[in-house]
Amino acid sequence: MSKKEEKVEKVTVPAQIFACLDDKGENYIVEIELPGVSKKNIELAMQDDLVQVRAERKDLTFLGHLHFPIKVNTKKAEAVFTQGLLSVRVPVKEKRAPPTIIKIK
Repeated sequence: MSKKEEKVEKVTVPAQIFACLDDKGENYIVEIELPGVSKKNIELAMQDDLVQVRAERKDLTFLGHLHFPIKVNTKKAEAVFTQGLLSVRVPVKEKRAPPTIIKIK
C-alpha cells in the first residue's frame, strides 16, 4: 500500500493532558497545547465556570474541559492561538479571601 492509500484512523485525545491552568490573581490563564492543529479547526466555548475546547487535525481530535474554582467573567475572556498553543485569559469575577498561612508541624 502506498502512502497515499494508507487510511488514517482518527484518535480522540482528552485535552486535559495538554492543558495548564494558572492563577494570576485577577485572571486565570488556560494554556492548551494543540500541536499540528490549524486555528480554523478549534472550537472554544465558555459557560459559567466551564471552558470547553474541541480541536481537530487529520489524525486526532482533542476534546476537553476545565472548571474554574471560582466565578469568572466569560464575556471578557480573550483567546490567542500561536504556534500550536491556545492561550485563554479569563478575568476573575469575585473577590478572594486572602490566603491563610498554616503552620506545618
